[in-house]
Formats: sequence, structure tokens, C-alpha cells
Amino acid sequence: MSDQQSAYIVSSLKYRPQTFDDVIGQEHITRTLRNAVIRERLANGYLFTGPRGVGKTTTARILAKSLNCEQPVDGNPCNSCNHCGEITGGRNLDVLEVDGASTRGIDAIRELREVVKYPPTSSRYRIYIIDEVHMLTKEAFNALLKTLEEPPPQVLFIFATTEPQKVPLTILSRCQRYDFRRIAVDQMSTHLEQISVAEGYQVQKDALRLLARKGGGSLRDALSLLDQVTALADKDITIELVRDVLGILDNEIYFTLLDLILARDDAQLLAYLKELLERGIAISEFLQGFSDHLRNLLINLVSGDASLLELSETEISSLQQQTEKLNERDLIRYQNMLQQAQRDLRTTSNQSVALELLLLKMSHLTSAVTLDSLMSGKQAVVPPQEKVSGAESREQTALKIPPPPLPESTEPAAQKQAAPVQEPEPAPPAASPPPEPDPEPEPAPGAGPEQGTQLDLDGIKSGWEAFLQVLNKESHSLRSFMSEGEPVGYADRKLEVHFSAEHAYHIERLEKDRHRIEEVLEKHYGDRIRIKYIKNNEKKPKKREDDEILGHPTSQHVLNIFNGEIIDK
Repeated sequence: MSDQQSAYIVSSLKYRPQTFDDVIGQEHITRTLRNAVIRERLANGYLFTGPRGVGKTTTARILAKSLNCEQPVDGNPCNSCNHCGEITGGRNLDVLEVDGASTRGIDAIRELREVVKYPPTSSRYRIYIIDEVHMLTKEAFNALLKTLEEPPPQVLFIFATTEPQKVPLTILSRCQRYDFRRIAVDQMSTHLEQISVAEGYQVQKDALRLLARKGGGSLRDALSLLDQVTALADKDITIELVRDVLGILDNEIYFTLLDLILARDDAQLLAYLKELLERGIAISEFLQGFSDHLRNLLINLVSGDASLLELSETEISSLQQQTEKLNERDLIRYQNMLQQAQRDLRTTSNQSVALELLLLKMSHLTSAVTLDSLMSGKQAVVPPQEKVSGAESREQTALKIPPPPLPESTEPAAQKQAAPVQEPEPAPPAASPPPEPDPEPEPAPGAGPEQGTQLDLDGIKSGWEAFLQVLNKESHSLRSFMSEGEPVGYADRKLEVHFSAEHAYHIERLEKDRHRIEEVLEKHYGDRIRIKYIKNNEKKPKKREDDEILGHPTSQHVLNIFNGEIIDK
């Protein structure tokens, strides 16, 4: 038993790449380095950067073997000569690997400076591989600087780091930098499958993709997870086994949970969460998985391209079905709530209660709409899906609040209409029904142009405020945008309205409703008018007092709907 244990080698070491062609997912680097070896165009220093487990140190060893190999093959080491064997086994005296985390002081670098003066013992090059080089002290970097700038002809430095921003610029400027990428899921799952077959295991495709995704772009991490799963499995490895061993929740959980949130079924939502907690799920793992699920939904909704997602065909089909129930604003709000919950989780004493509150908040969240849609009244603020119940939600009831009463200066007819509607008494048979009062008072006589007079710019200006009141009946937002403009020219039935440079969006918005606005102009001024919007860089925007903005009926109505209050700016 002890002999078997001592013979066991973890997959990340057993299947470590030995040539440039074996390195996974870094072709842009290995091809460049191999050509540099073939053409003997070598730099004094190399800097390999990138996340952990993507092949930085492995590539550095392959480069060292290629430079000292007795019989290289197309830039690759032969892995059969003495030099290749010694470097692979870490026994070569001319290739020294230094851990920057433990050997970080100036004394160690001074010793290195003394050694580099001597020629290699038996190899062509003396090579120093310094891993986690960003851990060196400032004094150590300064001591290394001169040697790196003018090294002996047969000395090379290869630095590896996960945090290149911590390496001084004086060092970076003297090295060729190579940025290693995270390994794609498809490439990693293919490599995992090859190793599984070599070890005699049959692994499901979905299980391989799950292991690759959990690796997070690090092949070393993915291989460690594979070793963990194969330690329990016999020969066949299913996705269910991978989830059980690694404690990964099934994606179907997140589909079901979000459906309950959208249905506003609080009772079933809490019961389902209780069942999950009784199974012993890790809340931090649950929140991360739910966040990933919302991310996949958002990407699918925004791009419409399911190939961007690293999911199986079954998961993609379910994702597309659930996407149809959502909009991107709600997904962003859900995601923000989850991100905040993950930050607060560290300081929460009762994580289960915090999770229950989070899901209930998401269930009662109203659907988001644009401010423009709200102000124009074209879109109501409603929940994503209504809960099947006889009682209306607080948000729906709030939407039925009538508009705020008109000011006291309005005509009695308008005030009467704003009062609660009473059931009318039966009218006498012979009497005709009384005319209904106008919803809003018409502009005062004389506000518009007089009949029989030829319309000019002065006539346009004199009736402009009355025109804005008429336009307000069509659309509050159009009236608000148009009020920032000023009529400055009128000829041949063409009206020029100038806006300041800050109101370019107003012009764009008004252009979309040009026909509608020109109909209001014709109705008000009694003449067919073509309107043209001009952006005037010299025109300054109108100044508005805070009281005027906050006292506007639309602002007060929004405050009533959302039970809002004014806070200090």
C-alpha cells in the first residue's frame, strides 16, 4: 500500500507539458518563443504574466530546455538528452528556479549577482527562473536592475508573476513581456477528456464542462478537481457525481427559484429555500451560483447569442425559455442585490434569515421602466408577473392614485372634475344631458394669433406659452423638451426653434415626433407650419428654480406613486 501511495503522482505533475506544442491555450506565446529559439533572437529577460495555473512556469522550463537541448527539434526540446532530463528533474546546475516569495531579500539577489559572472558549467546558457517576482523587495529589485540591464552573454532571466502591476517599470522596460490568457472551457474540457481516457475513466461531456468551468481558466485547478472526483469514482463519472463531490448545486435549482420569484409565490419560495438549506448547501456557494445564472440570462437577453455561454444544449434551451419572462433592467437590479448580499454576508450573524429577506425583496420588486416612458405615460410601472390573488399589491394600488389637483387659480369646471366622481342622478326624460366639462381649461382668448391676421414671428412668440399648454395635453415629455427651445425665426411657414448645446438630446427626441408636433402647431396657430430645430452653441440653457421643478404636478405625482421624499442634493 505504501509503495502504491509513493508511486502516485497528481495529474498536474504527471501530465505537465514538456514541449511548446503541449502547452494548452497559449499558442500566441509558444509560437513566438519557438521561433525565437530557432532564429537565435533571444532577449536578456522575459516576463511571463497571467492568472495562476495557465502555464507560466511550465513554459519557462520548456524555454530553458530548448535553449540547452543537445538535439532540439524545430525549436522544441528533445526530452531525451541529459540536459533535458536534468532540467525536467530540477537537477541541472545551470538552470536555477528561485521562489520570489521566500527568496526576496537583497542578500539573495547579491549572491545571484556574484554567481552570474561565471560561465555555465556544462550547458549553453545559465538561466534563472524567478517565480512570483513581484514579491521581491524594492532593494532586491534595485540590486537586480544593473545585472538585468547588462548581463553576461550566456545568462537569461525569466520572471513569472500573477501581479505585473507590482513590478517596477525599470524592470518591465528591460524585459520582453508575454501575457498568458485564461484557458477556454472548450480547450480545457478536451484536455481533461484526454487525461481521463489515459487514466481509464469514462466521463460525461457535461461533467467535463462543469469541471472546466469550475477551474476558472486554470488548468491546474481543473486537474486538481478531476483528481478529487476520480478518487471517489469507479470508472464512470457522471455530472451528478461531480456535483456531489464538489458541492456544486444543480442549475435547475436556480431556474426553479427564479420562476418562483417571478410568480411572486412567497409561500412556495420560502418552502423551497428551506428544503435547500436542510440539504446543507453553502450560502456563499449558492449566491455565487445564482449570480452566475443571472449573468447568463443577461448575456443571452442582450446579445441573443447563446454560443457566448459555456453551457450545455439542455441548459441553453432552458435559459432561452426563462429569458422571455425578463427584461435587462430587472436582471441588472437582481444582480446588484445579489452582489450587495455577497458583500454583506461576511458581517451577517444569521445568514439564513438574510437570504430569506433577499429572496423576498426580489419577489416584491416592481419591474423597472425608463423615466421617459414614465413621464410620457406610455408605460405603467407593473410587477414582472402578477401574483394570483384577489388583493392588489401595494405598488398596483399606488398606480391608481389620481393626478394631483389643479392649482386654485383654475376655472371651477376643472376643479369640479378633480373632485371624486359621484354617481349621477337620473335625468328627466325631456331634458337633454348637460355637456361634460373640459378636462383642462383652454388657453385664454387672445393667447394665440388673431383670426384674419397674417402670422409672423411676433405672433408665434405671443402664442408660444399657450402652444406649450396645448402640447402638454398631447405629451408631458414633449412639452418639457420643447419648453427648453426658443422660436427665433419664421418665414415661408418655416419655424426655427433654437436650443442650447446642452440640449442636443431634446432635439433628437423632438425629431422623432415631428409630425405630431406640427399637427399641434397647425391646430393652435391655424396655419400649416414646418418646424426646424437648431442647436445654437451660443444659447445658454434656461435656469429653473428648484421649487419650480419640485412643485410641478408630474414631480408630485411621481413622489406620490413611490412614496418618495425630497433629500438634500
